[in-house]
Amino acid sequence: MRIGTAWEQFQTGEEPRDVRGDVLTSWRRSRISGVDPEYVDVPYVDTDVDTHFVRVAVPILTRMAELLTGAQTCLALADAGGRVVWRWVSEPALRNTLDALSVDQGFCFDEEFVGTNGLGTSLETGRIAVIRGSEHFVHRFHGVTCVAAPVRHPITRRTVGAVNVTCRATDTNSLLPVVVLRLVDEIRAGLLAAAAPRERQLLDEFLCEQRRTTAPVISVGEGIVIANRAAVELGLDQHELWDELRGAPDGARIDLRPDLSGRLRLLRDGLVTTGAVLTLSGPVPEFAPRRRTRDEPAAPSTWDRLLAQAEELLGEGPLTVRGEPGTGKTMMLTAALTVRYGIESVVVDAATCPVEGLAVWVARFGVHLAEPEVPLVLRHAELLSEEAARAVGALLADAQAPLGATLTVSDAGRADAPARLLDRLGGAAITIPPLRRRAADIIELASRELRGHGTRLSFSLEAQTALRRYDWPGNDRELARVVRAATRHSRGGVVGLEALPAEVRAASGRRALTPLERAESSVIAAVLQECGGNKSAAAKELGISRTALYAKIRSYRL
Repeated sequence: MRIGTAWEQFQTGEEPRDVRGDVLTSWRRSRISGVDPEYVDVPYVDTDVDTHFVRVAVPILTRMAELLTGAQTCLALADAGGRVVWRWVSEPALRNTLDALSVDQGFCFDEEFVGTNGLGTSLETGRIAVIRGSEHFVHRFHGVTCVAAPVRHPITRRTVGAVNVTCRATDTNSLLPVVVLRLVDEIRAGLLAAAAPRERQLLDEFLCEQRRTTAPVISVGEGIVIANRAAVELGLDQHELWDELRGAPDGARIDLRPDLSGRLRLLRDGLVTTGAVLTLSGPVPEFAPRRRTRDEPAAPSTWDRLLAQAEELLGEGPLTVRGEPGTGKTMMLTAALTVRYGIESVVVDAATCPVEGLAVWVARFGVHLAEPEVPLVLRHAELLSEEAARAVGALLADAQAPLGATLTVSDAGRADAPARLLDRLGGAAITIPPLRRRAADIIELASRELRGHGTRLSFSLEAQTALRRYDWPGNDRELARVVRAATRHSRGGVVGLEALPAEVRAASGRRALTPLERAESSVIAAVLQECGGNKSAAAKELGISRTALYAKIRSYRL
């Protein structure tokens, strides 16, 4: 099936099979956000183009532009919000095409507004995105291919922007991802080199304190804040701390709240105070009620129980977290590692191995694996080739870092990770159930999502019924998207049925399935997928008649 046909099928309400999973997931997010697939006005926002990030990145991009002259490509740099802050185009004809598409300084390509696209999707997922031609959600972008990857600051580890390469869809080639990842690495190196000695000192002192305690730790200076997860959970306004702390004496006890205090250690350059490290004591924050990042699912009681279990198991060795796409595997594993070791994890994604090349990817993984004090997460272990899995397995024998892996499984519970790698990894494994099997948690999860956006909205009874009965193929991540979109379409203080997407509204009229029926529905769906939609073959595999299979398909709305 051609991708164009897949796009057309999706826009008519069908679920195409022959399209990449990450693209299909992005299409679903785009639809939930209400993006018009036929046309969209890319929003324009006044954007600061004279930031430290831009000043470091643009000379690097300019040097690459000189090498790409005549290659019919466009280089673009965006900030963390997806707003283009710099653009270079190799030739006038392509420039005219991109001008018509608003790929220019000041225009915002956040996926929530523009749908599936290189910049927006890479910032949404936190990894490289390759969007070819008609994989774009909006039809007017089908003539181009975009490859983009986020840039994380080497000290704060926050996403500061993204690099994008665009060409005509007919000029798509396998070198584009290599160019993008090389630029990202060079920009990160540039940011580290440009970091003032004071910033490096802040990071070094923060890491030093982290080794001594599992308490909340914040390292602050002029314009920079570094905090561990335990400190973030306390909900402090960290960016005002510097003004409060810089005048306090070294070693002072700082009372931030009646139930929260800390011991201050000042950092000095001669007589000048350059920073401060604050180690806090007080109530241990819970992971459920925190302010969440854009990719995180909310935390129902099931989540809390699994998080506690994951933290306990990590004390015994490596941990593998399994689950369907969108269930929050990486978030759970990194949260558990942070609680246990008191420092943020490094995440190495197996999805980038084919793009970076086996030797480069394995070398990078090995460097992190040899660092004894920084936890390491192998994301998407199921995507490793046999050759890559053997290379990783060989490195595990000398591993120094606390280690975990995530494993994406199908709705039938299967995963394709090389068995030898999992055996070599060892340790324990936990599985995050898909959201459709946590129906009792859905309303609480959705309500917490509402509160996470600072609203006082609540769901009507009709909306609650629809949320409970919808199948949630995108799991927790899809629910977060639905709730975020619903807040924009609700009136008054109640989110009604009309504020929900059409596919969720349709679920309100369905009969609620029993747990046994849900299990049977999942098995039938998995067998149908295995048989390529061939109902005769599926019926034979299930051991039932075609008539019975058709009846169940209608009953379960498969």
